[in-house]
Amino acid sequence: MDVLVLGGTGYLSSAVVAELQAAGHAVTLFTRGERPTPEGVSLIRGDRKDYAAFPRHFEGRPFDAVVDCICYTPQDAHADLQAFAARVGRLVLISTDFVYGPRRTLPIDEDTPPLGMSQYGRDKAACEALLLQACRDEGFPVTVLRPPHIMGTGGHLGTGSLQGRDPMLLDRLVRRAPLALLDGGTLLIQPVVHRDVGKACAAVLGHEETRGRVYNVAGPDCVTTREYYDLVAAVLGVDDPEYLSLPSADFVRAFPDRAPFTYHRMYSVERLARDTGYRPETSLRHAVFEMVDWLQATESARPYVESEQDQALAALCAAFQHETARLLTAE
Repeated sequence: MDVLVLGGTGYLSSAVVAELQAAGHAVTLFTRGERPTPEGVSLIRGDRKDYAAFPRHFEGRPFDAVVDCICYTPQDAHADLQAFAARVGRLVLISTDFVYGPRRTLPIDEDTPPLGMSQYGRDKAACEALLLQACRDEGFPVTVLRPPHIMGTGGHLGTGSLQGRDPMLLDRLVRRAPLALLDGGTLLIQPVVHRDVGKACAAVLGHEETRGRVYNVAGPDCVTTREYYDLVAAVLGVDDPEYLSLPSADFVRAFPDRAPFTYHRMYSVERLARDTGYRPETSLRHAVFEMVDWLQATESARPYVESEQDQALAALCAAFQHETARLLTAE
């Protein structure tokens, strides 16, 4: 197929491009041209936020499919309809698990109502709704993929903590500085490696029955965030890292748009496996080894510098734990 990728030079989208090429597709990127482009691709330079000019970039350029990695607002989705309706055989929308709301049954399937708890999640849900409605009304050939926490070389480790993706994480662990985990690291996550999202794109493009469908794209391992950090520590040769517990309710009060991180993120991928024969396969352990190796080899990991917030939070958590133990053991 001749596949147009909107984006194609970012953390996730560059991996999507590589997997589409590996599957034998000819790839063209639409990008502003501010980052290096992969070898073997064609390039269309433009700004997707210039909505008037956006459709004109593709006039006279036939594509079999489009993978949109940079559709973030309903205006972006509307531009896709303007540019590609009746012109492409498929549009794959890269969405997010942030479209899911607080009402969830584990494992979360694709029929769970999209009630995003952050502006990012609500906007992504609106993009999905617009394109899926166009599919129902006009036959617009969209497929939606919902990846959760994304891992892979080129990015930083960390999730379910006060820091999130943390450039200082490796040195933080080596120096045995405490990590503040939401709810003590008891929240479930099911990360996926970026190249497996790319393989999922190739898989849905190869199956006509995936039109008008939504798919979770999550990895094979579901663990608690504490187990996630234990694994990172083990790869670094660090035993028994120190964890602090940060209540999710307090975290959300301080950072309301980060509410999705305070819920279990465990997903069913049975629909994707049933319809395409593919399910993401890269293990969490393998992903962590790859990322640590890349961070160290490229010197992308930063030295740990203790902040005033680190000091204050450590003191607060220690005092809370001490007082709790005193009250519970008092006669």
